Amino acid sequence: MESYADYCPIAIANEVIGDRWNPLILREIMVGSRGFNEIHRGIPRISRTLLAQRLRMLEGSGLIVRRPRPEGRAADYVLTDAGSDLQPILWELGRWATRWVFGDPTENQLDTPHLVWRLHQTTDCDRAPRARTTVEFRTHGPGSGRSWLVFEKGASTACQIDPGYEVDLVVMGDNREMHRWLLGWLSFRELRLAGSVRLVGPSRLGRAFSSWFSTSLFARSLRQPALAS
Repeated sequence: MESYADYCPIAIANEVIGDRWNPLILREIMVGSRGFNEIHRGIPRISRTLLAQRLRMLEGSGLIVRRPRPEGRAADYVLTDAGSDLQPILWELGRWATRWVFGDPTENQLDTPHLVWRLHQTTDCDRAPRARTTVEFRTHGPGSGRSWLVFEKGASTACQIDPGYEVDLVVMGDNREMHRWLLGWLSFRELRLAGSVRLVGPSRLGRAFSSWFSTSLFARSLRQPALAS
């Protein structure tokens, strides 16, 4: 690990989490990813080799611990007490960004499978369907594509390939506006009123759909300027 040779707590902290990827890896573990593949799916642009290196670095720094699974070679990565103490700091860093430097998504930030993966991560187990319910997403615009969420027993599975189940609800929308809804720029009701999304399927599923997901941690700070004006 490179040192700044600066006897300052900020400098030392930056040596641990100032890397381009480390805060994102910690973010993924903080929102529930445990296995290597889950973490990589949340940060698809990091190479698997580099991710393995950074996980070893974070483990060596005492922020995470690797716990082998009893059934085989796979392992879970979990936060230590030191890693858990960083969670409010990272969330506050995100809120700072929403106030000062965060804007609408650029074209290279738009990706339908990633959008659906994030929806999987924010599934509200108390509100999501208990019976198997398959939702297909069809987006248009930059980064458009198709992906699926399969709900069952309050949990969800994100699929980039058709899972083969009968589709219960189809969500068709503008990819950019869907990303803005995901982060909290606007409500799903606003998305529908603007004509940016259309739901095809039983009305009971369409009415309930947006309630199956938790509100973005950054929704309040993103909407604050609009509320103040």
